[in-house]
Amino acid sequence: MILFPSMKGKRAILSVFLLAVASGAAAEVYLWPLHGSRRLSSSFSEYRSGHYHAGIDLRSFGAVGLPCLAVSDGCVSRIKISPSGYGKALYLELSDGNTAVYAHLDGFSAEIDSLLWHYRVGKGVSWCDITLEKGVFCYDVGDTLCWSGETGTIAPHLHFELRDRSQRPLNPLENFYSLPDRASPVISGIEIIPLGKGSIAEGSRFPVFRLFRASAADGYFIADTLQLDGRFGFAVSTWDEQGVSRYHMAPYSIEIFIDGESLYKIRNSAFSYTQSGEVDLEYDITGKGSSNRYTLLYKKDGNTRADRTGQGVIDSEGDSSGGIHLARGIHQCGISVIDASGNVSTGSFVFKMHKYPVVTVARVLEAAPEAIVSTADPDGGVVSGRLFESLDGGREFSELPLFPIGRFHKAVLSGAEDALYRFEAVDDEGAAVTEWFGTSTMKPEQDNAFCETVIGVTGDGVFLDIMTDRTAKSVLEVRKLSKGGATGLEVIRTAPERFRAIAENSILENGLNIFRITGNDYRGYPFASTEAFKIYILRSGAETEILLSDTLSAVLQAGPMTGRAAVAIGSPRMPAAPPAELKSVSSPFSIEFEEERFRRPLRLKCDTGRKTALFVWDEDKGWSCIGVPAMEDGAVDINISGTYIFLKDGLPPMIRFAALEDRYQGSGFFKPYICYLPVEESGSGIDAWSAEAYINGDRAVCEWDEFRKRVILPIPSFLSAGRVRLRMEISDRSGNRAVEEFGFMLK
Repeated sequence: MILFPSMKGKRAILSVFLLAVASGAAAEVYLWPLHGSRRLSSSFSEYRSGHYHAGIDLRSFGAVGLPCLAVSDGCVSRIKISPSGYGKALYLELSDGNTAVYAHLDGFSAEIDSLLWHYRVGKGVSWCDITLEKGVFCYDVGDTLCWSGETGTIAPHLHFELRDRSQRPLNPLENFYSLPDRASPVISGIEIIPLGKGSIAEGSRFPVFRLFRASAADGYFIADTLQLDGRFGFAVSTWDEQGVSRYHMAPYSIEIFIDGESLYKIRNSAFSYTQSGEVDLEYDITGKGSSNRYTLLYKKDGNTRADRTGQGVIDSEGDSSGGIHLARGIHQCGISVIDASGNVSTGSFVFKMHKYPVVTVARVLEAAPEAIVSTADPDGGVVSGRLFESLDGGREFSELPLFPIGRFHKAVLSGAEDALYRFEAVDDEGAAVTEWFGTSTMKPEQDNAFCETVIGVTGDGVFLDIMTDRTAKSVLEVRKLSKGGATGLEVIRTAPERFRAIAENSILENGLNIFRITGNDYRGYPFASTEAFKIYILRSGAETEILLSDTLSAVLQAGPMTGRAAVAIGSPRMPAAPPAELKSVSSPFSIEFEEERFRRPLRLKCDTGRKTALFVWDEDKGWSCIGVPAMEDGAVDINISGTYIFLKDGLPPMIRFAALEDRYQGSGFFKPYICYLPVEESGSGIDAWSAEAYINGDRAVCEWDEFRKRVILPIPSFLSAGRVRLRMEISDRSGNRAVEEFGFMLK
C-alpha cells in the first residue's frame, strides 16, 4: 500500500503514484524531494571527518537551481544561512511530526527570500539562524520551497535529511523511500587487529591486512587460511555503488559471522547528534580513499549507537574482559554487506586459532663457524626450520643445510665475519615465526651504527618507532630513564631494520621523558642513542603548560575524554617553507594524540599577540590556518595530530574585481544573476563573518564562498536598472581589512 499525505488535488496524487511506480517502490511515505532520476552521491551514516553523514546527497549533475519539493504537508520551522556546514538550509516540520532538512541550497521561496534579505540587512549581518513559529510559512506536498545549490560545499547537490520528533537523523532509505539500484556492495579487504598483549595474527603483533578476491556473483573470498593466536577484532573495507555511478557510499548494514553465529552487526538506521563524534570509534583510516577506510566490526568503549549489536571480539584464551572464546582449531568467518535496496554481497575466509611456535635458541658458536637453532611448539606439534645466510647485510640470502644434533639443529657457516642470519620456524599448522641473529664478535665503538626514532601515541601510552641504518642482529633494548633507575620497555621487531617500543602511561612522567636505545647491528657494531620527548598525561579538564620554543610557551587544555591519555609534543623538521608574506613566530612543533580518546578538541592557549595565527601542515594543501588566538579568546582548537607553527600575517586580502553571472529565475525576489567578487588571500584565510557590502551607500547582503574564494551578492529585483556604486569590505582571520569600490551596470 502506498501512503500519501494530504495534497491539493488529484494531479498531485497521480504524480506521486507514477513516481513510485517508475522507481520500483513498493511502499513510500513521502514524495521524493527532486524531480527526475534518483541518483545519490552519498548515503546515510557515511564517514565524515569527526562526524557521521546525517542524510543522503542527491545528485544535481552540476546544476544549481533545481526546484526542491515539499515531501509532505508541513511548515518551515527553521532557516539557517552559514558560510560553512550546511550553507543555506531549510527545516520543514512535516504533518506527522518528523522534520525534513534541505541543505546546500542556493535560494528559497519568494516570501522566505524576502524575510531573509530584510532580516539580514536590518541586523547588518550576512548570516543568520532563524527559528519560526509554526504556521508562518506552510506548504502543501509538491510545492517548491527552495532551490538546490552549492553553498557550504565543493560541488552542487542537495543534502536531504529526515529527523524524528527528537531531531535524531533517520535513514531516509530505511522506511521512507526506495532506490533504483541493482549493484551489490563491494568487499575489498579485511583487517585483523590484535587486541591483547602477545596476540599474533599472521606472525605479526600489529594489524594485518588481506585483500578479498571476487568469486561468483556478489561473492568474495580469501584463499589462504589465516593463523591467529590471542585476542582479536576485525575490520572490513567495503562500500556501495548505486550502479549508475562510481560514488562509493556506506552500505545499509554489515554483519560478521563466526562459524555461522552472528558476532557483530552494524545497521545504519538512526543516531543522535550527541553520538555523531563517535564516528572516530568506528573506523581505522589507513590511507586516502574508501578502500583504505576500514569499518570496525567490534564495539569500542564509548560507542553508544543502538543500531550496533554484539561485541565483535574473539579470543583463544577465554579472556575475562569480554568477547567470544573460540576453541583452538579451524573457524569459518563470513561477512554480509547489504545496501538500502536489498542487494547483498558476502565475503568469507578461514582462520585457525592456535599457538605460534617459539624459537628457543638461534646463535652463532664462538668456537667454530657453526650455528645452532632449536624450536618448540606450545601446541605439541612438529616444527620445521630453515636457516638463511646473507653476506651483504640482508639484500640477498642463501639457504644453509640443517643437521640434527640432540634437541638442536646445527649448520655450517661460511665463516664470514659480518654475516647475517635469518631463521624461519613453521609449525605443522602453518604458523611461522622469524628470528634474526648475527656474529657474536663485538666490534670497537668507533664505527657506531645509527638509528632514527619517531614517537606515536596509543590509548594506553606512547610508542617509539625505531629505524636502524643497518639490520640489527637481535631485538634492540629500550629503557625509560628516571631518577629511580631505568624501566625496560616491550620491544617488537616489525621488519629487519624497524622496531617498536611500547611505553605505558604508568611509567611516563609529565614533561621530559628520556629513553635509552641500545643494541648491535649484524656486524657487531653497537647502536647507542638517547632520545628525549615531551609527554603529558591528560585527563578530563586537565591543563598543562608546554614550552614551544625558547621564548614561547602555551597551555594545553583537555575537555571531556575517556580515561587518561598521553599527548606528545615534538620538534619536527620544517616540512616546507611558509608563504613569503608570513613571518615565523615559532619553530614548527608537533602535537601527537589519539583523537578518539577526546570527546572535544584539545585547546591550545597561547599569547602570541595580534595577527598571529596557528597553522597546521597538510601534505595536499601545505600550511593551513586553523585559528588566531587573539581573535578567539586566546585559544585555538586542536582537532588532529600534526605539525604546527605560529605565523604572523600582516597583509590584507586583495579584492580583484566585480562581475555579474547569470543564474536561474528562482523565486523572483532576486534578479536572475548575481554579482561576485574574487578575493585573493594566501595568509591566515578569510574571516567569513567580516564581509560587508554597500550598494549606493545602502547595506546589502553578501556571502563568502570559501570553496570558490569569492564574495557573492544576490541582487534584489526591486533595485532599479542602471549604474550602481558598490563598496566591498572584508577581513582575513588575523584582522587585516581590505576595502574596495567598484561601479557596474544593473540589468
